[in-house]
Amino acid sequence: MGRIALGIAAIGLAVAGAAAAQTVPALRLPYAAISPDEALSLGGARVFSEVDAGYAARLKAEKARVAASQPYEVHPAIWRISDPDTTIYLFGTVHTLPPGFRWRNPGLEAVIVRADTLLLESTEEDDKDANFLTLPSDASLPPLIERVSHRSRAKLAELQGVLPAELVAQMDRMPSWVAAMSIGTIKDMVAGDMPSQGADDWLEKQFRATGRPVEAIEDSKQVMDNIGTVPEADQRLMLEAAILAPARTHDELDSAAHAFARGEVGTDSPLMILPTAFDPNAAMADPLLLERNAAWVDSLVARLRERRGTILFAAGAGHFVGPGSVIDLLGKRGLKVERVQ
Repeated sequence: MGRIALGIAAIGLAVAGAAAAQTVPALRLPYAAISPDEALSLGGARVFSEVDAGYAARLKAEKARVAASQPYEVHPAIWRISDPDTTIYLFGTVHTLPPGFRWRNPGLEAVIVRADTLLLESTEEDDKDANFLTLPSDASLPPLIERVSHRSRAKLAELQGVLPAELVAQMDRMPSWVAAMSIGTIKDMVAGDMPSQGADDWLEKQFRATGRPVEAIEDSKQVMDNIGTVPEADQRLMLEAAILAPARTHDELDSAAHAFARGEVGTDSPLMILPTAFDPNAAMADPLLLERNAAWVDSLVARLRERRGTILFAAGAGHFVGPGSVIDLLGKRGLKVERVQ
C-alpha cells in the first residue's frame, strides 16, 4: 500500500505491542518489544528479562527461517530514465521486510553509490509531521462494533477482548480505514509476522550518513487528507474485510518480499497492488495509488528537465507494476524507460 499506509499500520504495531506488554496470553503475539534494560550488563554478560530472552530466541529462529527461504541470488528491479544531463533510477521497494532478509546486490549498490540525491515517497521527518500515531480522532463516530455488520461482530469482539481497554477506546475513535489497517497489522503479527526495517529506511539512513540530500516527492499530510475523503460506507467495507480476512501464512506474508528480491514485476507478481483484497469497492485506488502515480510522474518529468546529476527514486514496488503504474505512465509520456536490472 505504500509508505503512507505503512505509517498508518504503525498504529497497529503500537496497539499490538502495548497488548503484549500487558502479558495477555490469549493474544499470542509472536514477540514483544525489547526494553531499554536489555543493554545493561552484569560481569560482562547481558542481562535479559524473561520476555527479552524470549524475543531474542524468536528473532534468531526467524532469521534462520528467512535465510533458508532465500536460496537464490537477489536482483531487485531497477529502471532508468535520462536526458543528456540527468539520470533518474527508479527502484521499487518493500517498506517492511522479514528480519535478515537479503535484498541488495552489486548492481543496486552501484546505483546507490552513483546517486547524488535520494527521492522517497516521504522522509522520516515528513512522517513525523504527518503524525501517523496521533491522527485526529472523531468522537462522533460510533464504536467499531457498531460500524460493521452482525456477521463480523463476534470476530471483532474476540480481538478487542484481548486488547487493553484504553487501546480499544483509542481504536473506537479511529477513522474506519485506519482501524482496518491497524486490525490487519495486528492479525499479521498474531499469525507470525515479525516485520523489520524496510529498504526505504535503510536507504535514507545511508544517504544521510554520507551527507547526500534526501527529498520527498509528495506531501504526506495532503495524501492523508485525500484518503480521508473516501466515503464512510466504503471505509466500513474495508473494516469488515480486515476483520473477516483469514489469517495469512508465512509464505503469504513473505511473498511480496521474495518477488521484490527476485525482481518479479509481471502482471501476476505479488507486488501488484490489488485493492479488492482490502478494499472491496476499490475506493482507495485513486487517492492511494492512481492519483499519486500521476503526480509522481509529473514530478519526475520536471526533475528530468530542471535538475542535473543522478537521482535514485525509491518507492513502494506496487507503484511500478502493472497498468497505471509509474513505469506505464512514463512510457505514455513518451519517455524511454529502460530496465537496467
